[in-house]
Amino acid sequence: MAIVTGAIQMEGRVGGLIFYRRGNKTCCRSMPNYRPDSQSAASRQSAGEFGKASKAAKLIRDAMNGLWPLPHDGTLVNRLNKTLYSALLKDAAHPRGQRTLTPAALQQTLTGFRFNKKASLPFQVNITRPSASRVHVSLPGKWKELLKHPRFATHIQVQVAALSVDLEAGICHKTAVAVACTTLQDGVVPVLELSHKKNVTTIMVLQIRYLNEGGNGQVYTSADLSCMQSGVIGVLLPEKQPQKVLTSSPVARRPFTQPHNTPAPNGKRKQLVTTLPAHPS
Repeated sequence: MAIVTGAIQMEGRVGGLIFYRRGNKTCCRSMPNYRPDSQSAASRQSAGEFGKASKAAKLIRDAMNGLWPLPHDGTLVNRLNKTLYSALLKDAAHPRGQRTLTPAALQQTLTGFRFNKKASLPFQVNITRPSASRVHVSLPGKWKELLKHPRFATHIQVQVAALSVDLEAGICHKTAVAVACTTLQDGVVPVLELSHKKNVTTIMVLQIRYLNEGGNGQVYTSADLSCMQSGVIGVLLPEKQPQKVLTSSPVARRPFTQPHNTPAPNGKRKQLVTTLPAHPS
């Protein structure tokens, strides 16, 4: 690596040289010579798996479009890619290059992931399934006291979204959204109810933001984005369908037939078939 000490100020590629900035210095290095055989087979397989995890992460980010806008976080893309890649590495049933994102691995790695790195959820959210098609999400009793409140906030809004995913098939979309809004003085613990498909993997996302009620009666989102919570509170695994037991009905016995040879009137022997009743079962 060469360091330019003169008055030359440039960045980018010039012929076979690349100029770039490192701190307050302008550095120069030669253009790397990549060949088709420069990577080993294991490196190509690992690169392909990381690309697969990156595509899955983009599916999740796109599925969250239309929910509350998240504060800008320059580390979100890399953090989500790394998390899904670690989930891919948990697949021990397939060799390198053929590993898949299993629902159990998603549950282990995605639960607790924060879309807003500046905020952290200081309590545990309870997720229950009272029926095969419904999901209840409830917060603890003193959840408001545990959160960081922005200045001049008057209301707090809670939103839960369910994302149905099949990352191997490239599917990730919102299936249900529930919203509850209360004042900061209200002590009611919200219980949000959502519809649920029991035969698919579902990512449960919780978002909490604060609102300010102006003098004109309108409500504005708080400017303190560090208090906005946004993260994965759980991953619901698909319920296994009960296997149907095939029962074979008893086969009715066919009547037993026995041929008899009897003389015909013209002297030829004629074959007759006598039908006997079926054997009693």
